[in-house]
Amino acid sequence: SNPNPKISLDPDATGGAGGLDFYCETPYPVVGECKATKTEKVPDGTPAQLVKLGKKHLQNHYDTCIKIILAAGELTPDAEQTAKGNEMNVIRPETLQRLVELKAQYPGSIDLLKLKPCLENQPFGIDADRKVNDYIDRIESDLKLRSHLVQAVHTTLERTKLDRANIDSIHAGYAMSQPSRSLKLEEMHELLIELSSPLTGYLGREKGKDWKSDRFYFIRDLTV
Repeated sequence: SNPNPKISLDPDATGGAGGLDFYCETPYPVVGECKATKTEKVPDGTPAQLVKLGKKHLQNHYDTCIKIILAAGELTPDAEQTAKGNEMNVIRPETLQRLVELKAQYPGSIDLLKLKPCLENQPFGIDADRKVNDYIDRIESDLKLRSHLVQAVHTTLERTKLDRANIDSIHAGYAMSQPSRSLKLEEMHELLIELSSPLTGYLGREKGKDWKSDRFYFIRDLTV
């Protein structure tokens, strides 16, 4: 919403001499600098410039922003110290690409409000790249769990020759499918409800008198 071309989202205006490389307001403010050259070390001037330009263009709003440096190359010791001291997340382009591709392929998988604590808490500097990758790994693990559960429903129906399966049958089939993680009945039911939502549409649900009498059927695979 800020009309200042030095911090707008206009790709033809943002950045350049005296301008921030990127800035957003929603769902929370993020400000950052990019250093794409992989063959050169990132100097101390890069995090220092982010502080300077952030304070200049955003004034008091800068302090509440999440700070990110996208760096293809290594940071010098001084640059790393400045980034940590100013609570800046140093993230590699490959990590950003991983995040964007996951969001594109599974639109509901990345919850930006859950990502926020990851970005605003330690570690900062180059160690921030690991914490963001850890977050992505957890999302991918959750997707694989849901994919396994959808397949367990499909297999259970094929084995029983039925078109609907209750929670007990699915739970037994899931337990026999060598899952990476065990699930309690209540936890499995919550996931089945999620997967049978019209917004996801991997399973269908026939509502019973209570949650234990709900019956589920297969619609389509969740491929990970």
